[in-house]
Amino acid sequence: MKTQKETEKKKISKYIPSLRLRYRIFLYFVTIVCIALALVNVVFASFPNLAGILFYVLAAVTVTASCYYIMIHIRQDIRETIKPAIAANPYTNKVTTDYRWRTILFAVPGMVSNMIFAAFNGVIGITSHSAWFGTLSAYYILLSIMRAGIVRHEREIAALKEKQEHMRRELSVYRKNSVLFLFMAVVLAGAVILLLNAQGGKDYPGLTIYAVATYTFYKIIMSTVQVIKVGKRKSPLLSIARKIGYIDACVSILTLQTAMFASFAEGEEALIKLMNGITGTVVCLIVLGLGIQGICFSKKKSDL
Repeated sequence: MKTQKETEKKKISKYIPSLRLRYRIFLYFVTIVCIALALVNVVFASFPNLAGILFYVLAAVTVTASCYYIMIHIRQDIRETIKPAIAANPYTNKVTTDYRWRTILFAVPGMVSNMIFAAFNGVIGITSHSAWFGTLSAYYILLSIMRAGIVRHEREIAALKEKQEHMRRELSVYRKNSVLFLFMAVVLAGAVILLLNAQGGKDYPGLTIYAVATYTFYKIIMSTVQVIKVGKRKSPLLSIARKIGYIDACVSILTLQTAMFASFAEGEEALIKLMNGITGTVVCLIVLGLGIQGICFSKKKSDL
C-alpha cells in the first residue's frame, strides 16, 4: 500500500517535477546567491543594466520555485497532521474534497477584488483624465463581469438534474466568456499602445517589488497547473474559470515587467519599449487565441 505522502508526490509530479532533497538544497543555495547578487546591485549598482535585470529575474524565478517546493512539503505535513480534523467538519471537508465547489468558492475573492480595482482605477482615471487608469478600469470590469457570471450561473446550474441541460448551460457560459476574451484582447492592446508611448505602467516602492515578483511567478505557475488539471474534468464552466485566472496571471506578468523596468532600467528607453511591446503582444495574442478557441469549441460541442 502506498502512503498518503507518496500518492501526493506522484500527483504533484504530473504537473511540476518533484525534486530529491539534494536538488532542493542546491535550488535553495542558487536562490540565496541570486538574491545576494540582486541586492548587491540594488545597493551598489555594481553590474551593467542588462546583467542587473538578469539577476532580478533569476532571483524572482528561483525564489518562486523555492517557495513552491517549501510550501508543497509544508502542506503535505500539515495535511497528514490535521486531516482528521478537516474531515470531521462538514464545511472544511467539502472545501478539500469537492474540486468544483472549491473552484467556484475561490473565484469569489477574485471577483470582489476585481470590482474594487475597477472602481478605484475608474475614479482615478476620471479625476486625472488618465487613459491608462481608464484602460485598467475597463480590464478589471471585464474580469469582474466574467467571474460574477460564473459564480451566478454555477448556482443555477447546480440545481439542474438533467445532464444534457447541465452541459448546455455550461457551454453557454463558456461561449459568452470566450466572447468577452475578444473584448479583453482589445482593451489590453490599448494598454500596450499606451505603454509603448510611455504612458502608464506600475512602480513599487523599495523591496516590495521582490514580494510582488514572487507572488506573480507563483500565480502564473499555479494558474498553468490548474488549467491543465481542470481539462481532465470535462466541465466547460470550470475550464473557463481557470482560463480567466490564467489570463489574469499573464497580465500580472506584463505589469510586473513594467514595474521592474521602472525600478531597474532607467535610461534604457529603447529596451523598455521593445520588451513591453513583445510581452504585451504575446499576452494579447494569448487572450485572443483563448477567446477564438473557446468560441469554436463551444460551437462544435453545441452542434453534437
